[in-house]
Amino acid sequence: MAQYYSSKAIVLSAIKYGDTSRIVRLYTDQFGLISVLINSVSSKKSAVRSSMLLPLTLLEIIHTHKGNDKLDRIKEAKMDLTYTSIPYDAVRNAIALFLAELFGKVLKEETENIEKFNFVRSACLALDTLENVPPAFHLSIWSKLSLYLGFSPDVNQAKMGDYFDLQDGQFLSHPSVLHPYLDQNTTANFIKAMSWGFEGPLSMSKKDRNDLFDGLLQFMNLHYEGFGNFKTIAVLGELFN
Repeated sequence: MAQYYSSKAIVLSAIKYGDTSRIVRLYTDQFGLISVLINSVSSKKSAVRSSMLLPLTLLEIIHTHKGNDKLDRIKEAKMDLTYTSIPYDAVRNAIALFLAELFGKVLKEETENIEKFNFVRSACLALDTLENVPPAFHLSIWSKLSLYLGFSPDVNQAKMGDYFDLQDGQFLSHPSVLHPYLDQNTTANFIKAMSWGFEGPLSMSKKDRNDLFDGLLQFMNLHYEGFGNFKTIAVLGELFN
């Protein structure tokens, strides 16, 4: 008889499997990343409705956990919290798609990490509830996420005018001779993005945002094999032009 667990979960992606089924990747508070097979999504008898499978949806689920990359099953599912802004705001929705793609690239572990889960969940809630979402919101979440990925820079060691060494993850008073690095202005914006607490302004020009995006992309590709680029960035670029 299957054993079931109760978890909070965040939807990262849903891929069509056959005519009516979906393979859904979820980031959970108890087990990290899991993949579940959901049959007959459009059926009234399905435990999971199709509206629950949108990127970054917050769920509470009763599910199996087999481990070893095996597909789990969901016995029961309900909304943890229902978004009031993301589904109805083009900018927030585009950022949600970007963040779901970002989280899907780096949230790989199949173990409990409550601190990381709570950060990801708080980012989702902030995106939905902030009165004004700054154009650099996604860059702040991306920058902050680096603090949870095992190669976190020590922001407390940073000083005005530093350069950020992308290979070693350290702030330097001079450009690195051996490794790629962020220039002084981009390093300052990186620190600003990591330090932003979801309140007050997060001002960056379009050029500053583009430079920080390129730097973060290089940073991740140095530390995550196969990180690649983003499919969703073009949409963000159009919205924030």
